[in-house]
Amino acid sequence: MTVKTLIQKPKPNLLRQFANFTRTTAGLEKTCRLIQSLAQLAIELDITPGSTTTAQWQTARSQIALTRRFFRFFAFIDCFSQVYGLLGGAQGQGLFMTLIEIGRWSCLGLYLVLEDLTILHALGVHPVAWNTPVLVEAFKFWFYSLALSVIGAVWGLLSTSSSSASSKTGSDEKKNKKKNAEKTVSNTDDSQTKAQRTALMKRIVVDGCDLLIPGVFVGWMQVSDLMIGVTMVISTVVSGGDAWVKAQG
Repeated sequence: MTVKTLIQKPKPNLLRQFANFTRTTAGLEKTCRLIQSLAQLAIELDITPGSTTTAQWQTARSQIALTRRFFRFFAFIDCFSQVYGLLGGAQGQGLFMTLIEIGRWSCLGLYLVLEDLTILHALGVHPVAWNTPVLVEAFKFWFYSLALSVIGAVWGLLSTSSSSASSKTGSDEKKNKKKNAEKTVSNTDDSQTKAQRTALMKRIVVDGCDLLIPGVFVGWMQVSDLMIGVTMVISTVVSGGDAWVKAQG
C-alpha cells in the first residue's frame, strides 16, 4: 500500500502577502485609495490649518487621486460589456434585477467616460472651461450607479431570505425521504446562500459609504470632509479584503 504524504504549502508571511497584493492592479489601486483617504483624514484632523504639513497632505491627496484615475481610464469598456451581456439575457436574472443592473452599469460607464474627457485638464495639458460642468454630470451618474447598486443588493438580500425560507419549508416536508442525501445538498445550498448574502452585505457597505462622495460633490448631501475620509477608509478596507484574498490565490 502506498502512503501519500500531503505537503501543505507554507503560508507566506504578511510582507510577502502585501507584495502579492500590490502586484495586482486592484490591489495597487486599493492601496492608493487607502493612502488618499488617510491623507484626507490627516488634513481634517490637522490642528494647525494652513501649515506646511497641511499643504503637503493636500498635494499628496490630489496627486494620488489623479494617479487612481489612470487605473480606471478604460474601465468603461467593462461596464458597457456588462450591459451588453445583460441585454442579451445571459444572466438568468429576474426582470427587475436585470433592469437595476443595466441601469447600474450604464450609469457607471457614463461616469467613467465623462471623467475621462477631463483627464487632460486635470494633468494641466489642455485646460478647458467646461471641466467643472462635465465633472458634475459625471458624478451625478456615479451617484445613480451607487444608489442602484445598493437597491439591487438590498433586493438580493430580500430574495435570498425568501428563497431560504421556501427551501427550508420544502426540506421539512420531505425530511423522511433520502435524509442523508438531502442533508448534504442542504448544507451546500446553505453555504452558497451565506456566501451570497455576505457579498451583498459588503456591497451595501462599500457602495453606501462611497455614495457620500458624489452626493457631496454635486451638492445633494451635506456631510463633512472628515466623515467622507472615514467612510472612504471603511469602504476601501472592506472591498480590499476580497482583492487581498484573491491576490494570494
